[in-house]
Amino acid sequence: LYVHSKLLIADDRVVICGSANLNDRSQLGDHDSEIAICIEDPREIDSYMAGRPWRATEFAASLRRQLFRKHLGLLPPQEVTRPDRNFEPIGVPNAYDWGSREDEAVIDPLSLDFLSLWNTTARTNTEAFERVFHPVPSDKVRNWKQYDKYFSRFFPTGKDAKEARGKDAEKPSQWKLGHVVAEEFPGGVAEVKDVLSMIRGTLVEMPLLFLKEEDMAKEGLTLNAMTEEIYT
Repeated sequence: LYVHSKLLIADDRVVICGSANLNDRSQLGDHDSEIAICIEDPREIDSYMAGRPWRATEFAASLRRQLFRKHLGLLPPQEVTRPDRNFEPIGVPNAYDWGSREDEAVIDPLSLDFLSLWNTTARTNTEAFERVFHPVPSDKVRNWKQYDKYFSRFFPTGKDAKEARGKDAEKPSQWKLGHVVAEEFPGGVAEVKDVLSMIRGTLVEMPLLFLKEEDMAKEGLTLNAMTEEIYT
């Protein structure tokens, strides 16, 4: 499972946004056509790249910094009693708080300080989400045995889910997907909130080791713990 991005920001100078695949769907012209745009802003600003002074362009730099801050949880809340340009509909350029503390934190995407902030935030968020919600894919799951221990026994799917209905609620728990496994939090809701309070933004680590010990190419789309729900 990989991120399917439609945005490329190069060197804080050029933005390529969208998709322009040459396929039948895109060339029919009457539905679901795909386009891409390349934006090169002539307005240059002083910035940094890999610890050195760098000439970036205003649009590309502000877009990249805004997105990074969103992922890191560094965007300020909008004050509803003090509307600004960011409240306006499409057509009005957004305002950006150049030089703010949060802006300075993401100004250089290759600096050691930024990389530390990025990686630490991703790790902390990932650990918090895994602690509370048992999401998959996860690097904690390297084989089917670990998949069952980490996920399936709490969140049954397919036939197992049907058999789980009507069971004694006091026995080993089984939960709806996305729900909290209550017995893992003896402190109740307060303990869950304490863990979730560590999350900043939306950034998480890419689970590159998920089912690493299994030969997924060999198994293909055969019936297994992941595909059972699809087939049943």
